Amino acid sequence: MDSIRRGTINSNFIDITGDLNELEGLFTDYWKRVLPVGQRSSIAFPFYYLKNEPFWELVPVLQFQGQNNQFGANVKRLREIALGARIDNELFSFIQCNESREKLVNQLLVSCFSESAQNALKEIYVIHEQAFQYGIFLEEKAYGKDISEMPVIDTYKETSRNQGFRRIVVKSYDHRCALCGVRIITPEGRSAVDAAHIIPWSETQNDDIGNGMALCKLCHWAFDEGLMSVSNSFTVMLSNQLGSHPNAAGLLGTLAGRGIVAPAEKEFWPNQSNFKWHRSKWSFSAVA
Repeated sequence: MDSIRRGTINSNFIDITGDLNELEGLFTDYWKRVLPVGQRSSIAFPFYYLKNEPFWELVPVLQFQGQNNQFGANVKRLREIALGARIDNELFSFIQCNESREKLVNQLLVSCFSESAQNALKEIYVIHEQAFQYGIFLEEKAYGKDISEMPVIDTYKETSRNQGFRRIVVKSYDHRCALCGVRIITPEGRSAVDAAHIIPWSETQNDDIGNGMALCKLCHWAFDEGLMSVSNSFTVMLSNQLGSHPNAAGLLGTLAGRGIVAPAEKEFWPNQSNFKWHRSKWSFSAVA
């Protein structure tokens, strides 16, 4: 229902053959609020546990027609037997309407969860909507669209702002690290990259896409520590400290002079003024 509200699911068929990162992220946020710490979630769970419900139909690949019960609750196995799931037409029409969808959300919460769990899940429901709207704002701002009303940052929960920034940055870079180029998405839809600020949020409160890059965990840490930066010509720069004894930089040591992996759309490229700030802070002298 979050994805229908966002318009990212716009038919009664939910395709599982493509990128499940966003759907997995939404599900995991709810999961973490009601399940004990340490219990790992999977976006395959709802497909698996709803398979016998009358409003939910798994759509099998041809050779598995009539065998929908023969899979485990993980994405790898699910994808082997199914193309996705189909929601009952009448139910799908019902939840496309804002008013009826909100009524169903509230009824599900009251029917299935304790009062404390209801409050926790309602909070996530609000955060998801705020994050989506914030991401749209950042995208429109990057395109230079005339935005009549600037959102007041203080009206957004910090979690909503972080989630909205991450969604648009990671999507823009197609889950690829801007500095080393690694792109890994697990079958469950989890991505190897973070959405990193070039100039920290604490310095400027700037969530513009041009102040962001998708970075893997190692490059994110190295960039924040001033061991890596980006030149005027958008190539990777390495600090001398990276190669000093007893460091063994491994892959990072091979990246000097390599062009960054930038978004396909020029509007989403990182801004050189932000890199200038970063180079100055960490005393990078060579600016090729």
